[in-house]
Amino acid sequence: MIRFLLASLLLVAISAAVLDHASQFQVFKLKHDKSYKNQVEETKRFNIFKNNLENIAAHNARYEQGLETYTLAANKFADMTPQEFSTRLALQKAVKPKLNNTRTFKMPEGVEAPASVDWRGSAVTPIKNQGDCGSCWAFSLTGSTEGAYALKTGNIVPLSEQQLVDCTMDINYGCGGGYLEENFPYISKKGLQSENSYPYEGVDGKCRYDESNVVTRVDDYVVIANDETALQNAVGTVGPVSVSINADFIQFYESGIFHLSLCYIFGLNHGVLAVGYGSENGTDYWVVKNSWGADWGENGYIRFKRGVNECGIAYDNVYPIIN
Repeated sequence: MIRFLLASLLLVAISAAVLDHASQFQVFKLKHDKSYKNQVEETKRFNIFKNNLENIAAHNARYEQGLETYTLAANKFADMTPQEFSTRLALQKAVKPKLNNTRTFKMPEGVEAPASVDWRGSAVTPIKNQGDCGSCWAFSLTGSTEGAYALKTGNIVPLSEQQLVDCTMDINYGCGGGYLEENFPYISKKGLQSENSYPYEGVDGKCRYDESNVVTRVDDYVVIANDETALQNAVGTVGPVSVSINADFIQFYESGIFHLSLCYIFGLNHGVLAVGYGSENGTDYWVVKNSWGADWGENGYIRFKRGVNECGIAYDNVYPIIN
């Protein structure tokens, strides 16, 4: 009898857990406007969702025990496997020769970077959302150019990612991915239109460049390669910097200072924007603007541990100069 009762209680507990996962899945679908082509696909997505929920709960339990430095949440990517999420990322590795006129960062004599800096509010536009298009590279580039323009003129103007997606197919792959440094000669020659004049659509389209709507061009650009101290000095004294990272492990990031030894510097696959840095309870961090909407992470941002080249953040970065 006792065994029967224990087995019954276990079945009730399992049934309750399944029902809870099912109810959470329904809420998830409504919140993120998810629909699937048939019941087979929906069942597949539910099982992935359930597995992700369990992994997120286990991680957050470790966080409560002081064993992790950041929390996770079941966000809009919760019905995707890590492999599917990784495939979605589309920053291309720079395999072409470096451009001949590239300048490398050198700290000016007598200048010292501040202990902390945050360019949000003075040189950073609101969080944007690239959607299902692999255009992170374009958002990273507009971000650093928006920052340089704002610090030069005092005006914060959102610039057009869609222009880069549509009009640089000789350099990039549109929604299939792109580069960072290799695009600045184009921005120098053609300039970037405002987002209002060339709004984001999140799909590859025909180039509709209109020179009369160009907000700014760049005069030069500076590369920072494999030097986290130089990156800090640049962000601290110049402004926001376009950075490359390995984003495979930040799918469910919610809050805190991200640190994971598995996040290697190799396989850089996502372009983002370093907008500041600071320290919290003795831990140094970067403030990084993402392009996955304000409902991801810390209102669209992530903090990476600083000083350890977290996820390859120091490996391959660039910022423009506007004279």
